[in-house]
Amino acid sequence: MGVNFRRVFLTVSLLALPISYLLLYARMLADPLQVTGADFVAFYAAGRIARQEGPGRAYDLGLQQRYEEQVAGFEIEAEDTFPFPHPPFLLPLVCAVAGENYRLSFLAWSGLMFGVLFLAAATLLKVSQAWFEAPARRLLLAGYLLFFPAFVSLINGQDSALLVLGGGLWALGLFSGRDGPAGLGLALMTIRPHLALPLALPFLFRRRRVFLWFAVGCGALALVSLAYVGLEGIEGFVRLLFLSGSGEAYHINEDRMVNLLGLLLRLFPAARPSLVRMIGWGAYAGTIVGLCFWWGRGRTLGWSQAGTAVLLTLFTAPHLHFHDLVLLLLPLTGLGITLRAARRLPAQDAASLPLAASFLLLCGYFAPLLQYSLPYLLMLALLAGLWFPDRIGGGDNLLWRRRHEIVS
Repeated sequence: MGVNFRRVFLTVSLLALPISYLLLYARMLADPLQVTGADFVAFYAAGRIARQEGPGRAYDLGLQQRYEEQVAGFEIEAEDTFPFPHPPFLLPLVCAVAGENYRLSFLAWSGLMFGVLFLAAATLLKVSQAWFEAPARRLLLAGYLLFFPAFVSLINGQDSALLVLGGGLWALGLFSGRDGPAGLGLALMTIRPHLALPLALPFLFRRRRVFLWFAVGCGALALVSLAYVGLEGIEGFVRLLFLSGSGEAYHINEDRMVNLLGLLLRLFPAARPSLVRMIGWGAYAGTIVGLCFWWGRGRTLGWSQAGTAVLLTLFTAPHLHFHDLVLLLLPLTGLGITLRAARRLPAQDAASLPLAASFLLLCGYFAPLLQYSLPYLLMLALLAGLWFPDRIGGGDNLLWRRRHEIVS
């Protein structure tokens, strides 16, 4: 008998991914340097400041430094402070978990964000349910929950699960003809304003009601933010946004980003950072203008267009670390649906795409030479797959039909 490579891959992925994640997470919690050096220290310090000093002071870098020193147990330099450039509407959630014990707070935040990730996965399943039978949907759910960038977000104590939840709502509304969920999903994506804008502004030129709902959602979040942190907090948040955009100090780490800016800095380490930033910001502005023009002039708005918009936004965004690649779940879902619609792959193969991407990225994590190159190759492969699905799989042939009948 021949080896069933699909079953071998699924078995290895469904065992290796969660076991690796649990071991890495446990090692992080047990290592004082890793656990206090995670991004969550900024969330925790901001939450403690909001509780003890008042929400309006959560963006005070001097206070942030002092509270992070309490977590670390030693003095740190000002430039080694982790800033908190996250919207004020996130602060109530952060305050809810920022208790006396740092590690327990970390665990509580991870649990909360995993719950949000589950909601995002359920939303993406709703988007794709017409194209996948029950066994394949369970495989998709596993792929969503085990997606490697989502795990990187959890182990760093980040909030990227909220980003992909917003993206899932956007996709659900976009492809079900409901402008409200699409616009409100984009508003939730302002957890990363620089990622939300390129996806929202094109709707000024097509399906304007989506942009209207986006504006309504942003307005509601702005009012919540203002009521919670006041003008002092809003001003502090804006200052931190400009600081983050400058790329200077405070753990911005532009050379570790998985976008155009990071790629250029790694390829040309002797180049002036200011020049590289100018190129990066220029490409970002060009993406926004190009998407607006394309959205307005295009005849169709399907997964090819939506997936391309997400991929271009991720590549040209001026600030993008690995955990924000969780948004790749959108083009991965779109590619699976596209391949099913084109009858290029059976349901289980198409549903395995998120798992395959995670396994690839996890391998890159353990191979430093591949760590930064694999995300770009994955983006390129997704772009090619969305536009040329006929080059993938066996197509509508006898073998495909027999396999499809068995799965169905």
